Formats: sequence, C-alpha cells, structure tokens
Amino acid sequence: MAAAAASKGAAETVPAPWWTSPWQRSGDDAKLDRKRNALSFLDTADDSGAGMTGYQSLISGTFYRHAVLDRRQLRVNLRQAGMEPQEAEEAATAAEAEFVNAFVEAFPEAKKNPTASTGSPPALVLAFECERPYNYAAAFQNPVDENPESSGGEGPAGQAAVRRLMRHHHFVSRRRADLRSARVLTYAPEIEDLLLTELAGDVEVVDSIEGLTP
Repeated sequence: MAAAAASKGAAETVPAPWWTSPWQRSGDDAKLDRKRNALSFLDTADDSGAGMTGYQSLISGTFYRHAVLDRRQLRVNLRQAGMEPQEAEEAATAAEAEFVNAFVEAFPEAKKNPTASTGSPPALVLAFECERPYNYAAAFQNPVDENPESSGGEGPAGQAAVRRLMRHHHFVSRRRADLRSARVLTYAPEIEDLLLTELAGDVEVVDSIEGLTP
C-alpha cells in the first residue's frame, strides 16, 4: 500500500515499509532464476528493462524501454521440444511477430497511475539484430534540457530523445559490425519528419509493427 501511494505522489505522507520483499531486494536475481528454470519457449525473451531519460521538469513522453529476444535459442527450444525444422521455423517466426507486437502495444507498468494517458502509442520504436544483447539506456543518463536550442538546450523532449537514441545507435554501429537490420516505427508526425530529414539514411523507417520484424 505504501508503494502504491508513493507512486501517486504521497511519498511524503506515507512511511515506507520496514521490510522489503525478495522481489524488491533482488529483481535481477529473480529474473535470472526464472531464466534458469524456464519452461516456456518465450522465456528467452525475459531480458528487458526500462528507465527514465533523466529528470524532467514536466511530464513528457521520454520513458525508455528495451527488450531482447534470443532468436537462435527460441528455435533451439522448439526443436528440442520435438518440432520438425520447418514447423519450428514457422512457430518461431510467429512468436517473433507476436513478441514485437506485444512490446509495441504494451503499456509500461510504471506508467499505470491516475495521471498516465492510457492508450498512447510509443513515440519511437527502434528494432535491430545483433549477436549479443545491447541496449541504449546509456544515451539517457543525462537529463534532457528542454530549453530552446538557441539557448543551448535540446528543444522538446520527444525530438531530443530521438536524436540521442539515433546518435547513440549510429555511434555504436560503427564499432559493432554485428548490429544490422535497424528499423524504426513512429506514431508522432513531428518525429517522422525528423527521421526523414535530419536523420535520413541512418535506419529504415517502416509504417507498421509488422515492418519491424526481420
């Protein structure tokens, strides 16, 4: 109850509980335990996380999430379960499409509070393949400065976050040859304009969730 109240802005009036659950103390350990004892074919996709793009002076669409699906391990699991190669490939392809769809359509748990705008699609989704899991949370370690660019700021947080993400992706891509098949999907017209002009050529811009799937 205290945690729920704190998420609604009552942190100053509701004392925190004197104990913490194993989930609170060791979220990463719990995730690793689930993966070690996984029974589901899709538990290989449990490599996910989220974060905020630094402190914001106002509510803005700058929430960052990432998720990883091990495409190779998914196929290995299906084959070990007794599927024939063609059957496993068809099932894996369908699972990949559903995984990507669920990620794009899902509403982050951290945003489910009375002030959240439910049903809001993500401003930008970047999908790419690589040999080892990699995410771009480091691009958002510093807060976004929403002051006008003429004053040394980064402008509106949404566009600023996209510039950071794509700059980070381009920077890392030059150093990791295994990063490939980068595609982006946006539901914001101003961000699409940014992708097609200032950031043109960095990635392939697609118009549907299905376009994100290799």
